[in-house]
Amino acid sequence: MAESEEPVKNEEKYMRIKPSKDTKKIADIKLRAKITHQEKNSRDAARAAARAEMLLQEEAGYLEAEGLEKTFKFRQDQLVSSFDVNTASKIFSLDLPEFGPYSVDYTRNGRHLLIGGHKGHIAAFDWQTGGLHFETHVNETVRDVKWLHNETMLAVAQKKYVYIYDKTGLEIHQLKNHTYVDQLQFLPYHYLLATIGSNGYLKYQDTSTGELVAERRTKLGPCNTMTQNRYNAVIHLGHQNGTVTLWSPSMPSPLVKMQCHRGPVQAIAVDKGGHYMATSGTDGQLKIWDIRNYGCLQEYYTPRTATSLDISDTGLLSVGMHTHVQVWKDAFRKKQESPY
Repeated sequence: MAESEEPVKNEEKYMRIKPSKDTKKIADIKLRAKITHQEKNSRDAARAAARAEMLLQEEAGYLEAEGLEKTFKFRQDQLVSSFDVNTASKIFSLDLPEFGPYSVDYTRNGRHLLIGGHKGHIAAFDWQTGGLHFETHVNETVRDVKWLHNETMLAVAQKKYVYIYDKTGLEIHQLKNHTYVDQLQFLPYHYLLATIGSNGYLKYQDTSTGELVAERRTKLGPCNTMTQNRYNAVIHLGHQNGTVTLWSPSMPSPLVKMQCHRGPVQAIAVDKGGHYMATSGTDGQLKIWDIRNYGCLQEYYTPRTATSLDISDTGLLSVGMHTHVQVWKDAFRKKQESPY
């Protein structure tokens, strides 16, 4: 069905073809008809896009407080009644008091959840359907868990070695080169499993060939804080002397070494675009860094040491400390007075 000839507000913003000034001057009849047809199609598409513009939401997934209300005082049970059916169906709770604390990891599509309890409990399941892939107890310490390229394989850092399991919980490999590992990271576009632990060696294992690609001695002692920059696959390590080092398997020494805290670094998070980094330390500080120039943008004091940090794709910074989680909005743009 043809679009209406009436002009629509903002339609010029969506035009991809600059209209000809006068097509009547084109002598070739076929060329003139072709250009006229292309311009009409472009105009119709621009009008359709302009009409749909009102359906676009500039900011999705945020809370708006009224009057003297504070968004950080809203409780989950208060919000459930306001959710649509689809959103409410995504809420679930796990009561696991025996084998914690737990390490958790989602697949890249967000569909499958992997949990590993420090006392040996491991489970993987599809959280949307509730379908359990497997559940087992390895009868030894579990320090970290990580999905590999998809939900068919996973890595578990146990008491001494790192083990690879399949979706059914069957042990496939034992990585004896990776000993006393505390943290795992998987680089999906390089098929590399990165590990770091109490021996202070950063190791990269190629999960497609099974080869140990690189082994780097950090020379900074035991390390139990690691994350990756998803934009460029650079590994960020937090050390006991307050420094953060950036690593690539192709380089024998750190790409960057930053002095971030006056005490051990407890947690690191990097945003999706690879521009900003958040760090927390035992000095009670939470700092926001611009990785492009390695400058500190903001500093916050936390009531307790933040032991867990993460940044959502929408730019929300979550800070976990003891039994509480704080969420900060626009923390990278300007200093905030209170949590979101």
